[in-house]
Amino acid sequence: MSILTVRILLFCLIPIGIFILFHGIKFLRKSIYGRIILEFPYSSKTERFKIEKPGIYSIWQKGEMFKITPVNEFKPYIYCESTAEKINLRYSLLSPRVNDFSTGRMELFTFKAKEGLYRIELKVGSSIFGLQRMLSIKSGDTSKYFLQIRESQSQIFAFLGIPMCLIGGFGILGGLIVGILADKIFL
Repeated sequence: MSILTVRILLFCLIPIGIFILFHGIKFLRKSIYGRIILEFPYSSKTERFKIEKPGIYSIWQKGEMFKITPVNEFKPYIYCESTAEKINLRYSLLSPRVNDFSTGRMELFTFKAKEGLYRIELKVGSSIFGLQRMLSIKSGDTSKYFLQIRESQSQIFAFLGIPMCLIGGFGILGGLIVGILADKIFL
């Protein structure tokens, strides 16, 4: 095989890498950015919200960056208004975090819900588990921290998105660098 053919094949990795990277980023965004159903401050201990379509939803904490959060002081409980049934909340497996330079968000719980009216209540407890609970400190001001209920996707999208981004990035860089240096590497 000639060097020109090897170079062409290596440069073909670049558009393939871009395609894979694009879809990897799309999967990651899908697992993190869902439509906001409800946002309320920690100081409001109970709120009602409506879910219009059945699916997976998540509870996120939003607040100032680099401050002590009230995540160890309250635990949310969700109840269906029509049946008074308590909805099972699962701790977020990956606990994704999103931030800019002043505020940040962290996923705390996920839950499945059917169409209907729901009530969320904040009770004394902790929204974190394991080692995080031992390391946490009580916060002061809870008025600057909010809980959000968002549409969510399965965390499998994050598990797929991260390796896809890595493979796409390596495909782009590898195709470009090894394609340029092909005559030195393969001779």
